Amino acid sequence: MVDIVMSRFSLLISLLLVFVMIIALPVQVSSFAIANFDTPILTPNQAIYSEPWVGTIVYTYAYSTHTDEFNALLDGKVDFITLTHVSEINELKTAPYNKTAFLAIAPVESFGQIVFAFGNNLTANLYFRYAIASLINPDNVTSYVLDNGVLGTDYPYFVSPALSVYKPWFNPAAAQYYQQYESYNLTRAVQYLEKVPGVTHKDGQWYYNGQPLKLTFYYTYPPAVLQRLANLLADSAKAINLSITPVSESFATLITQATTPPYNDFNLTTFGWINLGPFPNSWMNGIYTSPGNVGGFSNSTIDQTLQMALNAPSLSQEIKYTQEAEYMLQQQLPYVIVIWNNAIQAVYLPNWANYIYMANGTNVYAINIMDVHPTNQALNGTFIFSSITSDLPRHINIYASVSLYAFNTLNDMYDSLTVALLSNESQLIPWVASSWTVQKFVNMTLPNGDKLVNGSIITVNLVHNDTWIDGVPLTAYDVNFSVWYYDLPGMMGTNTFDGVTLNYTYLANEGFINTDLFGTIPSLVWTNVTNPYQIVFYLNSSSYVNEYLVLSEYPIMPAHVIGPVNVVTLYHSTLAPEISSGPYMFSSFNSEAKEVTVTYNPYYFRINPLIFLQNVTEGKSVNFTATFDYYTWDNSTSSLVANPVNGTAVMWLKYLNVSGESYGNATMPVPMKMVSPGTYVGTINTTGLKPGIYEVVSKVTWDNGARELYRYGSINVTAVPAPPSPPPSPPPSPTTSSSTLPIIAGVIVVIVIIAVVVALIRRR
Repeated sequence: MVDIVMSRFSLLISLLLVFVMIIALPVQVSSFAIANFDTPILTPNQAIYSEPWVGTIVYTYAYSTHTDEFNALLDGKVDFITLTHVSEINELKTAPYNKTAFLAIAPVESFGQIVFAFGNNLTANLYFRYAIASLINPDNVTSYVLDNGVLGTDYPYFVSPALSVYKPWFNPAAAQYYQQYESYNLTRAVQYLEKVPGVTHKDGQWYYNGQPLKLTFYYTYPPAVLQRLANLLADSAKAINLSITPVSESFATLITQATTPPYNDFNLTTFGWINLGPFPNSWMNGIYTSPGNVGGFSNSTIDQTLQMALNAPSLSQEIKYTQEAEYMLQQQLPYVIVIWNNAIQAVYLPNWANYIYMANGTNVYAINIMDVHPTNQALNGTFIFSSITSDLPRHINIYASVSLYAFNTLNDMYDSLTVALLSNESQLIPWVASSWTVQKFVNMTLPNGDKLVNGSIITVNLVHNDTWIDGVPLTAYDVNFSVWYYDLPGMMGTNTFDGVTLNYTYLANEGFINTDLFGTIPSLVWTNVTNPYQIVFYLNSSSYVNEYLVLSEYPIMPAHVIGPVNVVTLYHSTLAPEISSGPYMFSSFNSEAKEVTVTYNPYYFRINPLIFLQNVTEGKSVNFTATFDYYTWDNSTSSLVANPVNGTAVMWLKYLNVSGESYGNATMPVPMKMVSPGTYVGTINTTGLKPGIYEVVSKVTWDNGARELYRYGSINVTAVPAPPSPPPSPPPSPTTSSSTLPIIAGVIVVIVIIAVVVALIRRR
């Protein structure tokens, strides 16, 4: 979005100027124009759903440790860090550091688990898993391993009761089952272990198939935390004379062991999952069902129940089936859940405003930076977001990238149909989609021959003013292209769409797919673009989760840019042609400096016009100056090139906050004149406009109308003040007092006028 900036005019200038000119340049913003504009920390309910707000964001990976980041934050060299050391976390709670940095701790959609080898008869046995669970005291894990709950909490359940978004899904019966059969109890651990076939317990010693029973527990990052977990488990096992040896292993080796048949190269290991999402039935299907399950666990009843949970026709039924699966998982205990993590971040406070603290739960970070900006300014400043060196993404590629850190940048650059409400992640609000309708329980035969059985039809209408930075409108064809290029249904074979032919079988077998998005919506069977700004999705499911995924799961790619590139070449590219549509544009990827930089997109459609708010007296003419550059991608330098637009421009006003008027056009378009390459000026007369706030929209088209860009501003139209009535003639008075009364009256008049002005400002 384009940000709007307001400049203040003195009383003298406003009296002398015939025209009021609004120029789309970043300057200071008066805080009264936007609620809480200079508040350092916002709640999710105070979030403003518009972007961009800051001039430049630098994603740096220059610091090799979190301690290095911590010191850089205190020195003001970075503005956002993740914390892992409790000593540093506690330091930020005390003066003077609490004036420099804001510490944010929030439960996060992420957990850690102990994984068993299901290709091994010993560790695949249910009684063995119950025995391990009974060796673990969650209170000790929380206090010792997780530093008294700072790093997280050991809720030994498959759904966390602490995250607000998961509370409706949590099954108390699963917790009761845990307490009765799996909670910490050394005596019961011995009894369970003695029930495992092949295990004998003689003279206090444990044997398996006649040999001393010795187990190995593999752990990896973060080493300090997981080593404490391993030691705690080993000490607890020692209390019943069971040998468990902790061994540090690389993540690559550990993950290969846990995910590769025959699943018998280990006894116990541990790893976790991050960025789960708001719907347990969705991520449980990815984690606990075949063939995606790790360690070799498989249970057809759980698979079927989770499939029903994913395709149930109402959210309440989805929750019901998920709670049934949750209870079965607690009974079958394929893994022992040992950690539900906290997100722990710190941000630099001086001269920054509008960090959003996700105190009740978050999908990744405890602080959301969507609204952050320099104090009393917008579209200025450089915000430095730090992650450690090992997190540096291999590429910034909208097709191939899957890492969280790559998408920190890519989410700035590319749009989706909707965005999640920060105060309730399970609810979506319009973004590129202006509206949508859903028909459920549809039975029909589609033009491609597929059948819908109790399916759903989702009709999505798009906004008409979102454009790629090269001026090509973002349309339903781009949405359709993205759906099938990513292959969201996970279909195999060959598919031709939007002028592109892809062999999905080849791409999947060779690994040339986006593994985060491939096959995420298997119920999607067909799409139809009915006009450039409407697309219809057909699904063999009527579940809310599938509706949610259709509307939010994937970024929208530019079909005209990505389509001509060979898909294999694209997959291996460090950078895709970065023609984007989001609130920020690609600036650079400096691998030597370990930095990725984006700058604000001045043409973004989700703009808060109040950034540029200017006062205008009704009857004055408004001049609006807009500069338009479209961008092309230079493959030889891997950079964007700005080109001034030589086209036809118009401007008009829209009602934004005018009494009795809904959002819509307030004036007819008037032509703008190009005064220099890419720079246009237009004038609108405000005579007859009702008092209130209007959005200023300017639009340029070129290439025979095929390309277009928009710039935005806003004006506050005030009524022409009535001339003050002349004061009544004073009665005759003694000469000695005649010189003092007009002065007193004059002071009174001035005070009254100032009070009226202040009252008007406060009402805006």
